[in-house]
Amino acid sequence: MRLSFLKQDRTTLIVYLVLIGLVVATSLLSDIFLTSRNIQNLLRQVVPIGLVSVGQTLAILTAGIDLSIGSVVSMASCLTTGMILGREALIFPVLTLVIVLALLVGFCNGFIITRTGVHPLIVSLGMMSVVQGSLLLYTKSPAGSVPPSFDFLAWGKVWMIPFPILLFAVVAIAGIFILRRTTFGRYVYATGGNEEVARLSGIKTARVKIITYMICSFTAALAGIFLASRMGMGDPLVGERYMLDSILPVLIGGTSLTGGKGGIGPTIAGVFIFTILSNALNLLDVSAYWQWIVKGLIIIVAVAFYIQKKQ
Repeated sequence: MRLSFLKQDRTTLIVYLVLIGLVVATSLLSDIFLTSRNIQNLLRQVVPIGLVSVGQTLAILTAGIDLSIGSVVSMASCLTTGMILGREALIFPVLTLVIVLALLVGFCNGFIITRTGVHPLIVSLGMMSVVQGSLLLYTKSPAGSVPPSFDFLAWGKVWMIPFPILLFAVVAIAGIFILRRTTFGRYVYATGGNEEVARLSGIKTARVKIITYMICSFTAALAGIFLASRMGMGDPLVGERYMLDSILPVLIGGTSLTGGKGGIGPTIAGVFIFTILSNALNLLDVSAYWQWIVKGLIIIVAVAFYIQKKQ
């Protein structure tokens, strides 16, 4: 176990060194990169991607994957604004309902996966279709509104620190603590490393998977609520990009798609690498089509590298 953590820490160090190198290179290529305005914009871009990536890390650590994340983000965004409709008194009950619905989606993902044995990719893809289709029946265009006080989630500050950054930090630290310091965290690694051995060792692997998918949907709901606060309205397609964008930072951070190896620490570095790379390409006026190509190449290279490394 100690040797495993040493290897993981080494991977984390490498990923953070890559992050530092990217920051230096981007600052040399663009005079705008280190401006206060761009840094604030960059940090706010990090928050939703970071939140969904934390949840996705847990799912992938169990040798699974959650493709329904994007639809849950869209659902949370639209239901939040569509049900509050600018009424401050409804903020708490609506947010509670949205989070409960997200947890229900995660529970259904985990339950179907563990009961039927169908691959998580297929189950979560089907769930994505169900949630997205239901949402489009609810609204086909951006709608709803939020009261001025709700803006605090996206634009507020606590002791001069932007509240969204604090939210992401709390979620990330909680995820790191769970994985490294709790029995459940050890069960997650054991389930992803070898589910059959873990089950024979007395670990309730089905329960572990269900909880991880619920956490995954919970972080997606937080991202959707943040986006609702940032935009002031809900968009039924706002979460579409996060299906892919939640996976990329996890792969960049070195978490294995086969499960059992990785962690949230390197995923955070992966989030910043991915966000800074996207920001740099925008500052350099690189076409969005080329950015799609870059994302695809990152996935192919990362998966090929870690599979080769495992062999």
